[in-house]
Amino acid sequence: MAIRRTDRLRLARLAGPRLGEARDAVEDRAKLRNRLCFFRRVALLLAVAEVDPERTCIARRLDEAEAALAAIPDTPELAKADEAYLACLDTRSIGDWQTTPRYRPPRRVEGPVKSAIERLMTRYRTDLTDIDLATHSPVELFAWCLSQHGESYDEAAAAAAKAAENLLLRFDAERDETAPAAAERADLPEHTQ
Repeated sequence: MAIRRTDRLRLARLAGPRLGEARDAVEDRAKLRNRLCFFRRVALLLAVAEVDPERTCIARRLDEAEAALAAIPDTPELAKADEAYLACLDTRSIGDWQTTPRYRPPRRVEGPVKSAIERLMTRYRTDLTDIDLATHSPVELFAWCLSQHGESYDEAAAAAAKAAENLLLRFDAERDETAPAAAERADLPEHTQ
């Protein structure tokens, strides 16, 4: 027996809020992960610029994002829901489930953010050379860090990535140098340590 069109619409209207809540929860988790990744990136760039991230708002925001993400339980159902949501963000899959093909342009989120960061980079490079980093937002700190590495966003991002990689390699080398000394001390008797 076929379901009448009015019944199908009524069922869809009743199920809408429940589906919306699930989708909103998945979107919140994805945004939280993106925010955490951004804060970690800014903290690393601040470390490259030899600025203590604890003096800025990044440390507090990073701790808040980590605590919020740690409060969410890691279940296989949530992981599947997150994967399904991220797969739906690709607009090329719309033609798979729609009966009539429609053109949907891809999202253009990166342009305005990128141009705003480039404006801030220019401002920090030319007008503001001495700034108080403790009073700025994470986006302003990100732009300031990039302004230390290049003229354009792409050039600065590449140079900052290289500097961050060098910094992490230096930390790994220092850790590897201290590890053998600690192992040698472990072999000594307790009274000589």
